[in-house]
Amino acid sequence: MPVHLTSRDALRIFDLADIWATRSRQAVRLVSANDHQHARGSAHYAGIALDFHSTDPDGLASFLRWAGYRVLWNVRGHYGHLHVQPDAPTGPVPRPLVPGMFGTNALGGKH
Repeated sequence: MPVHLTSRDALRIFDLADIWATRSRQAVRLVSANDHQHARGSAHYAGIALDFHSTDPDGLASFLRWAGYRVLWNVRGHYGHLHVQPDAPTGPVPRPLVPGMFGTNALGGKH
């Protein structure tokens, strides 16, 4: 089933994952948005949560947490994929994406 991004939150998460992948030279693949079955009350149904696979899931998780998102990774129900959603119901306060803002922890290496 095709994955559909239906909110600005989802598009921003996707864009940030893509930026991280490009800068870190790691692979990232979107595997779910609001297109599969999820837990009752999941943020996926509101169109604000995405699931990813990555060649460096720890690095991607660290970066998205740094950007202000709630990330579920290596916890019950989320061992095979990263789940990402806004940290609060109104969404995160996005950090600016400007040169120099990507530290060692965000990308897993020097910029």
